[in-house]
This record gives sequence, C-alpha cells and structure tokens, in this order.
Amino acid sequence: MVEDISEKMVTVAWQNLVNQGCRLKTESGDALQVIYPGKTSDLPGSDFQGAVIRVKRQTFRGNIELHVNASDWHKHEHDRNPAYNGVVLHVAWRRDCGNVIALENGTVIPSVTLENYPPDETARPQLRQLPCAGMAVNSPEKLQRILAAAGAGRFQEKAGQFQKLLPLQPAGQVLYAGIMTALGYARNQVPFQALAESIPLADLENAASSTCRDALLLGTAGLLPSQRPECEYAPFEDYAYVNELEQVWESLHRVEMMDYRAWQFFRVRPANSPLRRMVGMSRLVARYRANGLLQGMMAMVDDTPVEKGNRLLADGIIAEDDGYWAKRYDFGKGYPGLSPWLIGQTRADDIAINVLLPFAAAWSQIKREPALVEKALALFGSYPVVESNTVARHMMAQFGLRSSQVHSAQRQQGLLHLYKKWCTQGRCRECAAAEKKIQ
Repeated sequence: MVEDISEKMVTVAWQNLVNQGCRLKTESGDALQVIYPGKTSDLPGSDFQGAVIRVKRQTFRGNIELHVNASDWHKHEHDRNPAYNGVVLHVAWRRDCGNVIALENGTVIPSVTLENYPPDETARPQLRQLPCAGMAVNSPEKLQRILAAAGAGRFQEKAGQFQKLLPLQPAGQVLYAGIMTALGYARNQVPFQALAESIPLADLENAASSTCRDALLLGTAGLLPSQRPECEYAPFEDYAYVNELEQVWESLHRVEMMDYRAWQFFRVRPANSPLRRMVGMSRLVARYRANGLLQGMMAMVDDTPVEKGNRLLADGIIAEDDGYWAKRYDFGKGYPGLSPWLIGQTRADDIAINVLLPFAAAWSQIKREPALVEKALALFGSYPVVESNTVARHMMAQFGLRSSQVHSAQRQQGLLHLYKKWCTQGRCRECAAAEKKIQ
C-alpha cells in the first residue's frame, strides 16, 4: 500500500486509468464509464470540469473531485459548500470511511477508489483515445476547416443571443450588460451580470461626474470600505478620493446594494480585481459620453478598416486610470507590477470578439444595415490570435495542436465551441472532428 501519496499523484493515477480504458466500478459495484474526462480546473469547486460519465444507464454531466482519502470530502466540508454541487463523481485513492458522498443540496453521488486497481493494470499498453486525438497530425487541413466553421458557429450563436435580448431591453443596455459580464471573467460573471441590472447604463451616462459613476458602481456592488467590515483601507492613503466616494454614495440614498461576499477574490489576479474592472467600465462610459456608449461603439465598428482593425477595436475598449486605481487593486492595497490599465489589451480583445462584434452583427441586422453586418463578420474573421484561455489550451492538447497551428481568433473560438457543444455533452461521435458533420 502506498502511504505517502499526494493529491497530484491521485490525479495522475486517475488520468492513466481513464486514458488506458480500464474497466472501472463505483464503490456500489456499478460499472462506471467515463465518456469525457473533462479538463483540469483551477477554480473553486472541483478538480476536473466538463466531464461526462455514465452509471446505471444514466448519463451525468458535471465535475469530478479528487482526494487522497474518501473522508477528505467531509473533512474539507464539501458536503456543506454549494460550490461543489456540480460534482458528479468523487475519486479517492483509498476508502477510509463508510460515509456516502453527498452534496450540499443532498444529492448522493457515485464514488470510486483507485487503490482497488492493481499497479499492473494501470500499465496496460492499450490506450483509449478520444475520437479527435491526433487529428492535428493526421488531418491538419480538415481540422483547420472544422475550427473555422465552429468559430463562425460560436459567433452566430452569440449574435443570436443578442438578437433575442434587443427587443426586450434598450440596445445600449444590452451592449453594456454584455461588456460587464465579460469584465467578470470566469469567477465574477454572475455578480457582474447582477450589477449591470442594478445599475443600468442610463444611470451611469446621466451621472454628474466620474466620481459619481465610480460611487454608483462600487457602492451598489457593496465594495466601498464602509460596506466591508474586513476592508483594510488606510485613511492616510489618498483619503480625499475615498472620502468623496463615500459622501457621494450616501447622498444618492440608494437602498439596493449587493452583498460584498458575492464577489470572488480567491485566486483572482490583482489586475483582474472586480473593483478595477468596475472603475474601468466607468472610464469607458466617460469616453463615449458625447454620443453614448451604443452609438459611439457602433460608429467605431463602422469606421474600422478590416485590415489590422483589431488594434483599433481594442484601443476603443482599453481603459486606464491615472489616479487612485493606477497602482491599486482594492482600497489601500497596491501591487508592484500593477499597470494603470483597468481594461487591458487581453480583456479588450476578449470583449471585441465575444461581445462587441456579435452585438454589432445582431443590432445592425435588426436595424437592417447589411453593410455593418458584413463589416462585423469581416472584422471577426480577420481578428488575429489572442491570448488563449484554459479551455482553448485544453482543446489544443486534445487535438495535438501546436500554437503555430491556430491561425486566428476565429479558430480559437472554434476550439471553445467544440468543447462546449460536443465534448462536455459527451457527443464525441457526433462531432465534426470525429468525421461527422457539425449540427
């Protein structure tokens, strides 16, 4: 028996068993089929995300959590944490307790213990591969076509989502809410969506000053120093700005505000701090205050040439601060490597690709402006490769792609589309990468 085993070793053992197609059984004795193993995650709530398993003729989609000991599930209080309610399988090296594995919502999930599998079984040479593994080597040109088509499909899907919202809300609000959601990145998307609903674009555009906009966003978010008991704000550090924020917020007499605990700061880089993103949105609204955010950004898309247009689009979204937030990520908290860019190049590219251009296509189609629809599509198709996220890197490894083989942002988007629509749904055999047409 291995005594000094780490969680990392459990992860490797689990991946080997899955990749080698071992016949697995749950602790209840039921056959376990891992249809899709998911991708490793650095988010709170699970070790693998997007997995698909089958137990007792039922298919489950969700996350997988790994531990050295089965009892760690309870020791770490995952059974009391709603962040783990998306887990569909618990994997442990050894079973050291007789407790069932239950989620916070009461659902009992299957579990598997790895020490039941002898070492010689994990060394079997017969490897189980996903239908798309190695396609970058075997059919590189076909894979490029598949990724381009999938990227176009993702773009049209996003444009379609905006089209459904536009008849229900003011167009500027729809665009603003989309940008706010993108500013939330992976960990804070939900609270940013809630904040966009609580503080409509019209309120920000009608604000009397930059400080008033900052106070509206930060105060409604519940993130002003007076709203957070544990805030480590030092009054001697540029107190004038913070004092003005507090005074403006108090003068607004707004009752609705969010709980500061709704915001995620764990493993969030200082540059991605939600406070900096909110102030970045404030600066963006100020930039387009002459004609409004909607008209200003749509005019930018219309005026941007297709050739090297990505630089102009990103420049129109990037936001900076030369005051309090230039070197801070929270009240009283600075960081040596922090830049004045509250919305930097990487986030601006993401907003352009996932929000601005799909919105422009949807809005102009409703307005019956086909030229702007075509411009948005052309700008998207010509957008160069941007910084990859964890899903794109996971899919590149799955296909065996090198960085040099992903030639555009559209193909990067194609990787995300395939992962979402086929991989995480356990539909590998239906995927175009498995020699069948994308549906």
